[in-house]
Amino acid sequence: MKFLLPTFTLGITLLLGACQTLSGLESPEVSVSRIQLSSISLFEQQWDLTLRASNPNDRELTLKSLDYEIYLNDEKFARGLTDKSVTLPAMGDALVTTHITTSLLGSLQKLQSLQKNPGQPLQYRLEGKARVAGVPIPLSFDKQGEIALPSLPMP
Repeated sequence: MKFLLPTFTLGITLLLGACQTLSGLESPEVSVSRIQLSSISLFEQQWDLTLRASNPNDRELTLKSLDYEIYLNDEKFARGLTDKSVTLPAMGDALVTTHITTSLLGSLQKLQSLQKNPGQPLQYRLEGKARVAGVPIPLSFDKQGEIALPSLPMP
């Protein structure tokens, strides 16, 4: 019983500290800045995806990682992960370059059906979680927008 009270007090103190860290903190906004096909092999495609991460807070944030899924015209295109830390200035933004991999046949078929109107932008949705230094839980983001895809070779 003697040790229970200090342990309980420590737990409450840590919990209140975590809540104070989150109070008033807005999630970073993440959008697609650019997508570029970087390589094609017999079985898969490598894409370079540049994301713009914006910090709506009045203090700088250090992004430790992003875990996201990108949808094109409401169809899942790929999942991506980052592991490089990026510091977002207060009320500022930074570019984060990531790489995604898709299967060649599946993604070419999807993209050909998506690009029935060449030159027209595609609707995208980017949803995921950002891990921020000093914040105990991941912060969610969900962004919709338009993007034009590069021309793809026909199989």
